[in-house]
Amino acid sequence: MTVPTQNTDERLLELIHQNQTTAFHELYERYKAGMLIFAAQRVSRDIAEDLVQDVFLSLWKNRTRLEIKERIAGYLFKALRTKIIDHMSKSINAQKYLDSIDVFAKSHTGTDAKVREETFLKRIEDLLHRCGPQYQMILKMRLEGYNNQEIADHLGLSEKTVRNQSSNLMKVLRSKLSTWILFTFF
Repeated sequence: MTVPTQNTDERLLELIHQNQTTAFHELYERYKAGMLIFAAQRVSRDIAEDLVQDVFLSLWKNRTRLEIKERIAGYLFKALRTKIIDHMSKSINAQKYLDSIDVFAKSHTGTDAKVREETFLKRIEDLLHRCGPQYQMILKMRLEGYNNQEIADHLGLSEKTVRNQSSNLMKVLRSKLSTWILFTFF
């Protein structure tokens, strides 16, 4: 159990600006539980923990140039709310992208469409070979309908690792394939 100190939030922030890790840890201990409860009401507990950590990591990384004009509690919870919204937006967009690939594959059955589909799948396969076998297996299982935890269990990875690698894979696919798809299919 952490012994409370007499430091105010403002004093802790001053000490953090001076690279005082003990002040940072004290501020972290002061607010992490409330922030975790707030986040866990909106996303899963694992995601909530990651987002709270991200807020504090960002605070520490930007400590020397950070100017907080409001109460630190308000600042932290606003930053957390922004992280939650960003996460939800990315999750929705990633799922839409996977769904669009599936819809595309099912909707184009003509000869020309079949050639385009094979070319498209070959392009994805080439990109996946550059990413490595673990990414290939994650995408394959994702397209087969497995969720992150099931993929993690099957591959002997943590759910967070699968989630991060899925996100990285979607970024690579989006960046490498978006222009190519435009010229190939339209």
